[in-house]
Amino acid sequence: MLRRRTLVLCAAVLLVLAAVPLVAFVIVPQLVRSTLVEDLPVAASADPAAVLLSGELVRISAADYGTGAVRIVRIGDARLLRFDNVDIAGAPDVYVYLSDRTDGTPGRSIDLGRLKATSGSFNYPIPSEVDLGAVHSVVLWCRQFSVTITYAALR
Repeated sequence: MLRRRTLVLCAAVLLVLAAVPLVAFVIVPQLVRSTLVEDLPVAASADPAAVLLSGELVRISAADYGTGAVRIVRIGDARLLRFDNVDIAGAPDVYVYLSDRTDGTPGRSIDLGRLKATSGSFNYPIPSEVDLGAVHSVVLWCRQFSVTITYAALR
């Protein structure tokens, strides 16, 4: 009788342990999906937007992925990080960083704020004091789980 209880308890614990990753990596991401479509701002002058750096988001795993283009553009005196037609894995507490690394880790980085949406096209202003010569990638980092969701090496 005691042995049967122990087996049932062990089975219940294993079932709970198996359910945690399922909830964390399959169900929760579906609940944090959103779409945003912002236009690229128009310069006050007749000068068109100039693309300074660009890259493509990459798939890291089945749970951590992104597709679409990212560009750093200059419009007049302003510089923006532009996400174009992206699809990004849903995750809680995702932040956008400009990183000095190309391996998908934030490294020495500039925090541009919380991810606005998981799909669409949107912009982030880049502070004027940021040295773009030191920026080699865009990293989307989930603070809650300390994991890279996706990144794009910039060229």
